[in-house]
Amino acid sequence: MKKLSKISDWVNQQLALGKYSFTLTNLQDTMPEKSNNSIKLALKRLVDKNKIISVYKGFYIIIPPSYSNLGLLPPTMFMDELMKYLGRPYYISLLSAAALQGAAHQQPQIYFVCTTLPSIRDTNKRGIQIKYVSKRNFPKSHLIQKNTESGYVSLSDPILTCLDLINYHKTIGGLNRASTVINELSEEIIENDITVDILQLAPYADIQRLGYLWEYECDQIELANDLFKILKETLESLKNYKLNPSRKLQKQSVNNRWKINVNTNIEIDQ
Repeated sequence: MKKLSKISDWVNQQLALGKYSFTLTNLQDTMPEKSNNSIKLALKRLVDKNKIISVYKGFYIIIPPSYSNLGLLPPTMFMDELMKYLGRPYYISLLSAAALQGAAHQQPQIYFVCTTLPSIRDTNKRGIQIKYVSKRNFPKSHLIQKNTESGYVSLSDPILTCLDLINYHKTIGGLNRASTVINELSEEIIENDITVDILQLAPYADIQRLGYLWEYECDQIELANDLFKILKETLESLKNYKLNPSRKLQKQSVNNRWKINVNTNIEIDQ
C-alpha cells in the first residue's frame, strides 16, 4: 500500500478501504514520523471541516461524502468498532433495537446501547447522541447480529428488547411508550422463542409485567400462556409486583394470574 504523507490523504484512504472509523493510536503507529502536535493540528482541521468527528477520546469516525449533508454517521456504522476499542461487550438496545427490527413506533433521536459496568459517559457530539445503559449481569443469550454497510452490530432480540423496555421505561419516556413499542415488537416473536433462558434475562418482576402486558394490553395470549407455563414450572408461586414500580399500590387490583398490581392505566398509541 502506498505510503501517504498527509493525514487527510490517509483518512481518505481508510474510506476507500471501507473503513469508517480509526483510532488515534492506529494513526500514530501508521505515521511515526509525525509529531503528536502535528497530528493534533491535522485532526483539528479535519474536525473543523466536518470530515471527521471524535465520538470518544482517541476514537474518530469518518464522514463519507454520501453523509456530508447530514454531517454525521449512523451509529450502526461504527458502534462495533467503538465498543471493541473500549473493550466492552455491548448490544444495541431499547428503542434503537426495536427500530432495527422495524417495530419502533417513533424513530428515536437518541441511540441506546447496553454494556457492562462501570458506566460509560453518554456521547453527544454534533448531533450524534448515544446513551449507554449499564448492566451488572450482561445477557449471554437473546443477542443477534445485523449486517450494516460497514460490517455488523449486535442487538437484543425482540424478547430481550421487550424486557429492557420495561426495566428502563423511565429512560425512554415512560411505561406507555414502552408498552406501545412492546405491542408492535411482539408481532416479531413466535411461541418457540419463549424458552426457559428468558428467566436469566431480567428480574422476575419485569418478566411478570411483560406477561401481564402481553395478555391484557397486547392481545398476545399465546405468548402469555407460554411465558406463564415456564414461570409456573420454575417457581413455586409468583410474588406480587406493581405494574408501575414508581406509583403507589392500587387496592384490590391483583386479580390476575401474573400477580401484578395494576396501579396505572396503559395507553397504547395505534
